[in-house]
Amino acid sequence: MRNIKLQKRSIFNRIFGNKPNNNLQNDNQQLTAVQMLNGYNNRICNYSGDLYDNATIRSVVDTIARYFAKMQMVHRLKGTTVNDSLNTLLTLRPNPDMSPYTFLYKVATCYEMDNNAYIYVERDDLGNAIALWPFSYSQAELKENKYGDLYLEFTFTNGKKVVASTDDVIILRRNIYKNDFFSETNNKPLYPVVNLLHTISQGIINAVKSSAFIRGIYKVIGSLQPNDVKEKRDNFKSQFFDTQNNGGIIVMDSKGDYTPIDSKPVLVDDKNSKLVNEQVYTYFGVNENIVKGTYTEDEFTAFYEGILEPLALQLSQEMNAKLFSQREIGFGNEVVFVADKLSYMSMASKVNMINAVKDLGVLTKGTIADILNVERPADPDTILQSLNYIDTSIANQYQLQTQKDKIAGLTQPTEGGETQDDKNSKGNSDEPNSDQSGTE
Repeated sequence: MRNIKLQKRSIFNRIFGNKPNNNLQNDNQQLTAVQMLNGYNNRICNYSGDLYDNATIRSVVDTIARYFAKMQMVHRLKGTTVNDSLNTLLTLRPNPDMSPYTFLYKVATCYEMDNNAYIYVERDDLGNAIALWPFSYSQAELKENKYGDLYLEFTFTNGKKVVASTDDVIILRRNIYKNDFFSETNNKPLYPVVNLLHTISQGIINAVKSSAFIRGIYKVIGSLQPNDVKEKRDNFKSQFFDTQNNGGIIVMDSKGDYTPIDSKPVLVDDKNSKLVNEQVYTYFGVNENIVKGTYTEDEFTAFYEGILEPLALQLSQEMNAKLFSQREIGFGNEVVFVADKLSYMSMASKVNMINAVKDLGVLTKGTIADILNVERPADPDTILQSLNYIDTSIANQYQLQTQKDKIAGLTQPTEGGETQDDKNSKGNSDEPNSDQSGTE
């Protein structure tokens, strides 16, 4: 048999290993730092701390990333889904190592932690996107060549650097203030809160430890030599604080006196602890119910519209700009994010919604089964509709026909050759009949 040698490559090498456009610092392209209009440094350095190691922050970021990852990326042309290679890339495998869920989870995590998220667009020889790589970095700097073309130089945690054209990097940003290109970091607003959370955690640990440190005082009648103190203490502990002393009763003679210490550890007030956690929730735009999964539908709607939807909109716009040409955009090509908000509704709300619209003829049996997450019926395409509702055009026709019938009924001759109008006029006439008029 032929021996197969497996070669493992790092994620870094898989993304940037053999790309001809990654080494742009050659004789023809000497890159220099971009001069910002406000004179601010054109470099972004992420925080050197460990904010992600904090349990509260990690749970919040994980919550946002999980819900955002449930969205679906779709390539559409004038509102219709396009079954092409790009749509396959978006819906099946953004890159060889990630599913769409993992891809979006990574993007959202980087976005929330760094306030910047970067996705490298790997292209074939024709310029078509063949892979999307989200990546983390330790430092990024904006540069330009002598022609004014912009590039991003990334420094990774392993010390390696890569330069990529901004046309090949999908860039997501928030909290843009002092820097013209990069976002502000989370250092200043979050570090004080993290320090408080750390102090609270350490205070609880120390309180528990101190509560079990000294359990009582054993006073010996008389004086002891220094060497005898430890012996007396160990003997007392072994006799009366052993696990086999189930009775919990201490028997002593007159040579010693034991006084227990009632240790009450001082813990942080629940109100203050909750207040600190609320600062983290407020910063990221969530609440405790969203993190715990006990939210109401109104709470989730606010979370979706305030946090998830803006990120999806920004990512969609950036993908459109980096994945399509101006001509393709003009024809209606776009990447949209689809979210099934019905999946977040309670069963009672789903039933109420179905009852409200099923009689209108807009839901099939299969759609109703999908909403309720039950097995589809044998006729899933059948549409249910109440006979109490009709099409507006039919209603208009009915009203016109009714009016015509009324008119026809008034003018149509009856028995005797008289019309209904003649009858009505005769019955309402006040003139005397000719047979009743006489002459002398």
